[in-house]
Amino acid sequence: MAKKTLESMHSVSIDDVWKYFSTATIIKDFMLKDGYKPTFFQNNQVLATVWERPSLRTRVSFETGFQALGGGVITLKAYPPNAADIIFKEDVRDQANVLESMCDLVMARTYSHETISKLGAAMNIPLINGMSDMAHPVQQLTDLFTILEHKGKLEGLKVAYMGEGTGNTCQDWLIAAASVGMNFVLATPDYSQHKLLQDLDFGMPDQAWVDEAQKRAAQTGATITFTNDPIAAAKDADVIYTDSWIAYDVPAEKEKANEIREIFLPYQVNLDLLKLAPNAMVMHCQPMYRGFEITEEVTSHPQCKVSPEAENRYHLQKGVMVELLKPGVGEYSHSH
Repeated sequence: MAKKTLESMHSVSIDDVWKYFSTATIIKDFMLKDGYKPTFFQNNQVLATVWERPSLRTRVSFETGFQALGGGVITLKAYPPNAADIIFKEDVRDQANVLESMCDLVMARTYSHETISKLGAAMNIPLINGMSDMAHPVQQLTDLFTILEHKGKLEGLKVAYMGEGTGNTCQDWLIAAASVGMNFVLATPDYSQHKLLQDLDFGMPDQAWVDEAQKRAAQTGATITFTNDPIAAAKDADVIYTDSWIAYDVPAEKEKANEIREIFLPYQVNLDLLKLAPNAMVMHCQPMYRGFEITEEVTSHPQCKVSPEAENRYHLQKGVMVELLKPGVGEYSHSH
């Protein structure tokens, strides 16, 4: 069996998306409807989770998910900076040799996407990107899975994404939406007018992600649109999505938080914006910073589906891990 690596949504084919959904649905239905936890990993299979930066949802969902499926988990963390157990001081090739000799699957969260790419290329076992500066594929797969559960379909739905274009979530959203025939609209500032954002490397999505999204959109009928107008983006949307404007574990962004907020404030998800899309579900990959990208009132609004979105990380990632190690569980035929 060829090794499968999830570095970004580039690594997830259109067929993969539906395969992961099918397997995740089977496992979730077993657990929630029948009270049964299927154990796929009974032969002492081990997941290594590698953390260069902190995590809540990603760590809890991956580690409890793999254990619930019968496997073992070892956690390697490298934060705060200069912690005694930093493994990233070693050459990536040496790390890969150790991990693949003792583990069956690796999930890594890193600052640089280059680290993910190097680690994946050096190992002969599957690697899942648990978030890098460029991509967050399991989050976007979870988002699609959650929308499908609540809306009953994906094709033809309009997603209005409010916020920064270069964010890992936004970039992988482009490909995710294009893979399933959704109409994706990014509402973001005109970066040419804001030197601060340029200095912090904020900007439009990486061209490689845009190109792949357009390629898939040609197959599925999806559309990809960029605008500076949040009102036009939100109007009649089926999904309104936002992400943190500031990475608080990046000192340069944390120091300029209030200035960044002022620039992005027109793109805040608030009750006025929600009036433009009365049937939209509101989503956020979290952590949420109330008063910045989303208001307190929206987080408690009936249209806000952040809680089931977060819980589905647990279920969707189970499907991904099973398919990587025991492919074929969720054989699924989908007419695109």
